[in-house]
Amino acid sequence: MSKGRESGGRMPEAIEETYREMERIIDSLVECYAIPHTRMCMRWTKPPREDYREEVVAWLEDYAKSFHRLPKKALPGRPDLPTFARARLDTEVARILGGRSPAVEASYAALFG
Repeated sequence: MSKGRESGGRMPEAIEETYREMERIIDSLVECYAIPHTRMCMRWTKPPREDYREEVVAWLEDYAKSFHRLPKKALPGRPDLPTFARARLDTEVARILGGRSPAVEASYAALFG
């Protein structure tokens, strides 16, 4: 390993890149992970819309269990990466449960009419 990397020379840049990657991952989790799994599990009978939303959230919560593996690194004035990821996910969960996630609502409508 180069001396610059050992001494943390790239650390702030790497942390900022990781914040951006976490934003992208969490933004795509609903459509790429939670909705497909929910559709596989709930297509047999028409659940109430609220139950469908809760199942989407349950898949997101399963994914959130991996946040403990994120490094507890942070930039000054920002939360560490696990805390940041949890906060971003909580925002998405609130949107879903409030019926304000266009992807979840469209998925339900496409599956159950």
